[in-house]
Amino acid sequence: MDRSITPLLCLFLLLSASSAAAFNITKILSQYPDYSNFNDLLSKTGLASDINTKATITVLAIPNGAIGDLTSKSENVAKRILTTHVVLDYFDSKKLEQMKDKTTKLTTMFQQSGNAVQDQGFLNVTAKDKTFVFGSAVKGAQLNSRLEKSVMSQPYNISILGISQPIVTPGLDAPLAPASAPAPKANTPKSSPPTAESPDVEAKAPSPSKQAASPEAASPSTNADSPTADSPPSDAQAPSPSSVGKLNVSFGLFVVLASIIIA
Repeated sequence: MDRSITPLLCLFLLLSASSAAAFNITKILSQYPDYSNFNDLLSKTGLASDINTKATITVLAIPNGAIGDLTSKSENVAKRILTTHVVLDYFDSKKLEQMKDKTTKLTTMFQQSGNAVQDQGFLNVTAKDKTFVFGSAVKGAQLNSRLEKSVMSQPYNISILGISQPIVTPGLDAPLAPASAPAPKANTPKSSPPTAESPDVEAKAPSPSKQAASPEAASPSTNADSPTADSPPSDAQAPSPSSVGKLNVSFGLFVVLASIIIA
């Protein structure tokens, strides 16, 4: 009974030990001098220990000639950037070739950290004409880090792929602008047309010529009602018709009377 349990226990411990130390990223990269600066950053930031705990991983390694100012950044910033170069899945050159001209979204260790926003924890890899380009999945990020070679692979635990330059994820080295921030729309021609109101103001304002002519227009009507000094009254010198008639009758009677006397 005891003899049958002992071999099984030893096998279990052996498998546990092998899975716990499936690979050592520091020892693996130490065999490739072209990635010595990248390897040093993994150890300095403590990311190497986190990588070694994973059962399946793909590391996008940056060569010494393209590491740039990554070595001069603070440990916290450098670690955030490096975690976007560690994919939580196994991808070697053969698996990438199966993509056949399409884009695949990859999950990185930065997404697992819980600090990622707006797709910061994801990468896009695009396959076209047997070339592969990596970039951040954040909207507007550049997709310009090319796959140069497969450094090593241990199916299906770890794969190290050499890329042309660091992957730039917006917001890891500086605050990321909110995606929903509206663009400023002040002082646009549509919202404030300056010439639309000026004709209405001028149309309502009375013109100076009309104001000046108003007293002159009223004066003729006043003078027309008042008689002038030289105009004679209509009945002052005109004799009435009854007076003329009486004078003619009197003269006729005088002539008749004179004729009778003479006769």
